[in-house]
Amino acid sequence: MNRYRDLIVGKATPAAKERAPKHYLRLAEFLGGTVETNHAGAYCLVKETYPLDHCHGNMTGDFYAPDLGWPRAAFTSAEEEGRVDLSSLLFFDTETTGLGGSGAVAFLVGCGSVVEDGFEVRQYLIPDYPDEAAMLEALLIEFGPEKTLVSFNGAAFDLPLLRSRMIINRVARHIGYDFHIDLLHPSRRLFRRRLGDCTLTNLERELFQFYRDGDIPGYLIPSVYFDWLSEQTMEPLGVVLEHNRLDILSLYYLVNLVAEAYQSEGETLTEVDDLHSLSRLYGRRRQTDKVQDCYRRIDDLTDRRLPEDIVLFHSLNFKRAGDLPQAVALWQQLSQSQSREGFLANLELAKYFEHRARDFQQALECTRRAERLFTPSTRVKSALRRRLSRLQGRLSD
Repeated sequence: MNRYRDLIVGKATPAAKERAPKHYLRLAEFLGGTVETNHAGAYCLVKETYPLDHCHGNMTGDFYAPDLGWPRAAFTSAEEEGRVDLSSLLFFDTETTGLGGSGAVAFLVGCGSVVEDGFEVRQYLIPDYPDEAAMLEALLIEFGPEKTLVSFNGAAFDLPLLRSRMIINRVARHIGYDFHIDLLHPSRRLFRRRLGDCTLTNLERELFQFYRDGDIPGYLIPSVYFDWLSEQTMEPLGVVLEHNRLDILSLYYLVNLVAEAYQSEGETLTEVDDLHSLSRLYGRRRQTDKVQDCYRRIDDLTDRRLPEDIVLFHSLNFKRAGDLPQAVALWQQLSQSQSREGFLANLELAKYFEHRARDFQQALECTRRAERLFTPSTRVKSALRRRLSRLQGRLSD
């Protein structure tokens, strides 16, 4: 019976209290960490500090800036009150035995935070399943009601997984934090138009020019852990820990990049698509003046003709702002286009000439051109016919 006692998750054993198994010690030594014990068992802790002058691709900078603060609105789709302090940031990422379900376990959890001499990454590793509770007990101390969490898809995956494993292991029912920045979503809002692929590794390559050498694909990571459990193979685990560290380090630079883009109102952005994406965010918040500023920067960035959807978006913003001459100029630029944008521009011109300029002939021509350019829905087609009939009636009076 005693030989099964060590397999009961969450129960402390004399061996866990007094000394760790030898293969735990060998693993910790190989990874450059230590074996830590608590009442629930043992786990490996590996710490790595990146110095102040560390370069991550083309990204450099001083990690330690205690007076730094960002608006929460930089990371949300809607306007959000409050600010984020650097000292409260806790970056985290998990490596798991699967992508979901009751059997998925986070065997490695990395946490990062800014310290006085750089950026520290602390990695908590379960040497074997019976010690999951021990690792979770130690990990829980990282979180707290004053913390701002930073993750990549952590709101949908990492955080719920950790919470469920803590409940299963009777460690805690809740994970405390103040605010959660899930960088997947602000990254998509800013960069998906230009990049398409907004995985973390692609963002690293495209935004930081950082290329991982000898990295392990994510789908192979569970098999590396299973090989350790069955064969005690240590070398690939070292690659997994490096993969996890780089993920967390990239989160630090990415959160800075997103925050600076928002705080500078686009001045740090150098690509038309990224600036337009930011202007769309301002547009959803009805911040027409900031959208206009973005358009001026977009216009300064390129001598080429802008994509039609960008021109149409900004023309409608000028309309909302009451700058009709600028809006009309952009609609006329689009009016000959054989596209949806050309159809909508002609429709806006027809409204303008009929109701503002009182030029019914021009309004009629724009309406006819809209009808020729695009095949709208039945409802819109009926509205066009009513407009044509009304304008023809006014011209015949």
